[in-house]
Amino acid sequence: MYPLIRIDKRIPDGSIWQTRWGYLLPPVAGWTRSYEPAGTRWSNPYGGWITKGSGISLFHPDRPFTIAHYGPTDPRRYYVDVAHRVRIESERIEFVDLFLDVMIEPSGAVREKDEHQLVFLPSDERRFARAGRDEVRRLIAAGDPLFDTRGPYYELPDGADALPPSTLTTETR
Repeated sequence: MYPLIRIDKRIPDGSIWQTRWGYLLPPVAGWTRSYEPAGTRWSNPYGGWITKGSGISLFHPDRPFTIAHYGPTDPRRYYVDVAHRVRIESERIEFVDLFLDVMIEPSGAVREKDEHQLVFLPSDERRFARAGRDEVRRLIAAGDPLFDTRGPYYELPDGADALPPSTLTTETR
């Protein structure tokens, strides 16, 4: 019903920083969506973790960010990776994380992290990352549906909430 798809988050040197498996959901307004049930393993070079809550992630090849909407209970939080080279294929979603992140906490507070790491990027990628961050901030301030927990981007289709976490390996090497 909903095929598994591997999601790889790379860093600018090309290595995989994080990987997981999710269920491919029907797209909404051009955004590819994946569902990761509670218990999904997220792997990284340090080992990774098992999620306590479910989440939906959004990907679009023409946007400078990806969105993970997750949490053990409502309200959930948003974790936005400023990214480029978002590729969506039949069995894999892949993007390059540009270090800069924007988060929306369950309280509604918006914060950023890792801007200090932009020093490791070439100047054109630093500009791209900051412009992507600024776009995300504008969308949040405008109340864009991408950041509306009750909106169509985060609705689970019939049967998806009964899916188990993937047991496929998520090794980063």
